[in-house]
Amino acid sequence: MWLWWWGVLGAGVVPVIAQTWSPVTGVEPFVHRIVCPVERPEMVIVCADSVPPVAEVWRSNIQFYGGHGFRISTDSGQTFGQPRLVGVSVRDIFILPDQPQTWLAAVAEFATGGVVLSTDGGQTWQWTERPRCQAYVVRIQMRSGTPPTFFASVINTNQGYRRSQDTFATCSGDLSFPVQSRDIAVTDSAVFLAADGYLAGGVWRSTDDGHTWQKDSLGLGNLRVWCVVPSRHQPGVVLCGADSLLSETQSVGRGIYRSEDGGKTWRLVGAPGVRITAIAEHPLDPRYWIAAGDTTGVWVSGTYGEAWELHADGLPAGVPVRTVALPPWDTRHGVIAFAGLTGAGLYRSRPIVTSVPMAPTTLSVAVRILQSDQLLLMYSLSESGAVQWELVDVVGRQVASHQVAWQPAGRHHLQWLLPHRLSPGWYAVRMKTAGRHVVTTVVLLP
Repeated sequence: MWLWWWGVLGAGVVPVIAQTWSPVTGVEPFVHRIVCPVERPEMVIVCADSVPPVAEVWRSNIQFYGGHGFRISTDSGQTFGQPRLVGVSVRDIFILPDQPQTWLAAVAEFATGGVVLSTDGGQTWQWTERPRCQAYVVRIQMRSGTPPTFFASVINTNQGYRRSQDTFATCSGDLSFPVQSRDIAVTDSAVFLAADGYLAGGVWRSTDDGHTWQKDSLGLGNLRVWCVVPSRHQPGVVLCGADSLLSETQSVGRGIYRSEDGGKTWRLVGAPGVRITAIAEHPLDPRYWIAAGDTTGVWVSGTYGEAWELHADGLPAGVPVRTVALPPWDTRHGVIAFAGLTGAGLYRSRPIVTSVPMAPTTLSVAVRILQSDQLLLMYSLSESGAVQWELVDVVGRQVASHQVAWQPAGRHHLQWLLPHRLSPGWYAVRMKTAGRHVVTTVVLLP
């Protein structure tokens, strides 16, 4: 973005580049989490402390010095109210989607940590002698149901996971592998755990609500994972940020990794050599992703998390960016982001428009049968355009057809609900786009 200053200097017009990032006043300098509720686009919640509550050693990273709770803005981050939960370090705030007055906070004290509950929108908090689910909880997630199931990631332990069905009044979470966990994420079909361990790092996933876990992270190995974020828009797509432990006090960044098969295989897509401590996807616009890149600054993708570029103009040099957030705001002129720094507080960006294009892709398609009347289409387009799908049976009869008006070049996923159930047998799926076509086959077993 350009700002124009008019003056007399030679020919008379001098362009001045506006900084991407500007500091936001009214919050403490050591930011842990930024929460931007989708249902309340004007609200920004910042969990931050006035003194460093984290002893920055890379193996075990909480030593409590004091806490300043969290602050709330109800005017899109322009101003912030008085701190709440003062006296504890707040690591996360989770608002129940169907009960917006019920909030859970992950808190840390000197001797312990845990979860506390509010039933009046964060105004007051229910305390007993100690927090619920006593552990150093740093992240809270939920899967809807009757009752809903809550999940938490935990550090400073080799059992870094908790599970509850009563807002953490009680909790459990025995793991068969020794890790602490810095992040946890939930989809309709899986739970993902960001594992930090010498022997069991990487991304672990569970398909039975956290009772059992598996890891087949080809391309990721045992890297220490700081954050894991499944896409809410692209089925099967998961991103994570990682580094490698060199010793108990040293590590080296590894970058942003992407999986397109639900966490089974991974590839490096951005920020090579950078420690990535947080990643966020825009809640409404699937093009935009953002990542906290430690002392390098903030990395941004405008290509569905495929290609990344650094945007650090205006951020203080050498100060770690530890968390990021994308509020549910209009992206027609670019994406606006928040960045939380360790020691320099909260920053807000101007609208960012990315310039790095997606890597060229070839025309390809893969199909997975989800049910007898539902297919998962995973495909790549070498150029943008309309896409037409056709399903034919073994004798060449058209069984179903579907058309997508327009899609950009790159990788895509589509869940195709068929007009009726398929009979067992052989089928061909044909994709047509831009005057070209590709065919693959599937077999539905009895």
